[in-house]
Amino acid sequence: MRRDPTNAPRVPLVRVSYFVWVIVPVAAWLGIAAVGLPHVIWFYDWQPLGPDSYGDPTQRHYTRCSYLGPYGRLTERPADGRCGWLRFVRDGEARP
Repeated sequence: MRRDPTNAPRVPLVRVSYFVWVIVPVAAWLGIAAVGLPHVIWFYDWQPLGPDSYGDPTQRHYTRCSYLGPYGRLTERPADGRCGWLRFVRDGEARP
């Protein structure tokens, strides 16, 4: 028995499910563009605020924080005297 080619099931060439994977890279790209990439603290300078400033980090006033990450190194002088462990940096803020 021969099959009739007009009754053969049609496979659609374009489906929404074929392009669902695009959501993840686009969301990652938008997140990096909006927030930046993470840079970790690499080096810092500080002034003592009390007698036990070597053992107690709360007794320190940080004067310079340097972060290292994919975009290079970023050095900043904190206004509040504190350095975070992680800083998100956009492209162009850090020097290579």
